[in-house]
Amino acid sequence: MMKEAIQALYPPRLTASRRRVRRLGSSISSSNESFHENSLPQFRGFDANVTAPNNPPLSTSYSTSSNRKSKDRFSELLLEHGERDLHQDWAVCASSTHTSSGNSVCVGISCSSHMKQIEGRLRLCSQSIVFEPHQTSRGIIRAPFRHMTYLGGGGNKNGNSTDMTVAVVRCERHVIMKSNNAIGPFDCIHTPVEFSFRFVHSSPSKFLSLARKLFDVEASNKKASVSFAASVAFEASAPPIIQLPSNNYSRDAVVEEIMRPAMNRPFDTTNFLHVSEHSLTPNLRCSIKALLLEHKGCALLTEFGLYFQPVVASEMMDAGSGAEGRVGVNGKFRVWAFDDMRAIARRYDGMKDRALEIYSKNQHSILLTFESTLVRERVIRILSQQISAKKPVPLPCFTDRSFVESALELWQADELDNFEYLLCLNAAAGRSYHDLSRYPVFPWVLAYYGGLDEDDDLDDSSPEELDFADPSIFRDLSLPIGALNDSRFEEFRKRYEGMVQQQKSHASQYNQDAPFMYGTHYSAPGYVLYYLLRVLPEHMLCLQNGKFDVPDRLFHCIDATYKSILSNPADVKELIPEFYDPDCFDFLINSMGLQLGTLQTGQRVNDVLLPSWAKSAKSFLRQNRAALESDYCTKHLPKWIDLIFGVTSRGPGAKAAKNLFHPMSYMGPEEVEAIQSPEGRLHAELQSTEFGIVPWGESDSLLTRDRLRDSYGLEGTLSASSANTARIFSGISADTFVQNEKTNFVRNYSLG
Repeated sequence: MMKEAIQALYPPRLTASRRRVRRLGSSISSSNESFHENSLPQFRGFDANVTAPNNPPLSTSYSTSSNRKSKDRFSELLLEHGERDLHQDWAVCASSTHTSSGNSVCVGISCSSHMKQIEGRLRLCSQSIVFEPHQTSRGIIRAPFRHMTYLGGGGNKNGNSTDMTVAVVRCERHVIMKSNNAIGPFDCIHTPVEFSFRFVHSSPSKFLSLARKLFDVEASNKKASVSFAASVAFEASAPPIIQLPSNNYSRDAVVEEIMRPAMNRPFDTTNFLHVSEHSLTPNLRCSIKALLLEHKGCALLTEFGLYFQPVVASEMMDAGSGAEGRVGVNGKFRVWAFDDMRAIARRYDGMKDRALEIYSKNQHSILLTFESTLVRERVIRILSQQISAKKPVPLPCFTDRSFVESALELWQADELDNFEYLLCLNAAAGRSYHDLSRYPVFPWVLAYYGGLDEDDDLDDSSPEELDFADPSIFRDLSLPIGALNDSRFEEFRKRYEGMVQQQKSHASQYNQDAPFMYGTHYSAPGYVLYYLLRVLPEHMLCLQNGKFDVPDRLFHCIDATYKSILSNPADVKELIPEFYDPDCFDFLINSMGLQLGTLQTGQRVNDVLLPSWAKSAKSFLRQNRAALESDYCTKHLPKWIDLIFGVTSRGPGAKAAKNLFHPMSYMGPEEVEAIQSPEGRLHAELQSTEFGIVPWGESDSLLTRDRLRDSYGLEGTLSASSANTARIFSGISADTFVQNEKTNFVRNYSLG
């Protein structure tokens, strides 16, 4: 049961058989498509000729939108980061005309500025309206409320609202996305346009009523921003602060009002799959979360499994949501049977400890967020009781102490390889493939990703294998990325000492951040999507306001990325598990034919350029994996584990290990909750989740210090008799167990 559960922690795959999607004008290199067998050393738990167990046909996180039907072109990823689809849409015919403006300068006129009776659907979202034409050659149009100057109705000459058939929107700016159904940067049109939407089957009155509320919120927000800017002009000497939009709560109130009827819709128990089933819980408000996506609904537990009913019946999640399960009647719900569950894990929802990840036999997992920690614990208790009644072995929980101890024992017994053990530690520390802020983190293990020498760079005569018996090819795993380059770390050290002196001399002035060495983190949402750009391009566009980064800053070359993390003062990122799983090679190949631009050298950004010792993407990942499983890494990996999960990850140990990050990265739910103002809590949560989070550790060791010390030789290295043992991290995140008093309360929590 334990080994089977750990297999569920493998990185999500795209597809077993990829279909390359070619776009007009794109030429896709096939240099990385061929698979070159390499006589690599075999290591525990990995067979070069066998794919990972239960390799699923679809990923839990990856989705190629290019294969969607035209009617499914719209996705919340096309909205601004944090914006929500309100699930209100209407059939319309759209027209548009360019409107003159004395303050605007138009360079050319977009086709969206002179539409003539284009059929499509008009969607209402929390910060914009979206028009999706039926013709896939036409782009999807998003008009943000903050750029609107007018929103009203039209129709007959007397303007009687009961006879209105048209909604009129005047907008200074709008955005065009997915023209010709191609994934690429959004076009921002800085042209004043008047859009007219003629409602085909209904009156526009409901749309106008709802949209006007959101429009008024943005209008008042503009006035508040202007007033704030004027007041700041008189306070230039004040310490800098980050100003949050003052009307967030007003907008949230309007959104809540619009969504309340759907959110309060009870679960339809006629959809139970078995006549004898009955509910073990009341309706539980919850959401299924995936990368940058959220599907709201309600959940219910029965003797058979976990049911989920989305807010809108038509909004059943696709494969990209990570919500695969048995699809219910007419697609109105999903259910995950207890018999199919492999494991569970407590997870975070932002900085709130209230989420639960459920792993099933098809290697998919779902991340459910509930309204509180107590509701989550109640679900876990009922779920565990039901499974215990059906199976002799309890369902593993990746964030329980017993799981980590068992994983350590299996690793020591050579029944888990280094890759699988790191997966276990990441899972135990609250990290998940569904959360960009807490995506699993893996180390760079090699110190060499270029040509074997300057003359043999990319020469076919270069050997395809690395000499893993040579210690010089490996990175120093006892040091964080920021300390691998002595000269660069000296600059970090000087800045840190300067901050210490400044804090001493200005102790009474303002609230200052604690001194830190690194202003960026080793794992953050932007870094994860940097690596996964070629399989999650729409996520990158969502996170970066509809743009790809400058081509030279995109992930285009392994060697260039490694050189950056050694020299760039703002780059100390580690890797992700996909770099060590040969079945995940798609993230290195531009199979979608994305137009990513041209480097300053004139070279087009396409497939990721590999080291000369790797002749294909799969070959690179296999050799990278072999390096991770080498004797050298097995011996020195405990030091890196301490840097990320253990005694040198925070506090005095982090300072001594040159591993001190910005204080925001060490915040946990308790620290955020202690902040008095709602605005302050929101700001702290946004900063922490976007900057990067150090896995939370408690002061008490999971295992006794004596046992931990036995894993080491006299000088802190592994003894010969225990070459595969290592120190476990000193504490797991708050996900391990809730506090004793909380657990006792949950244990007695009524089922009623």
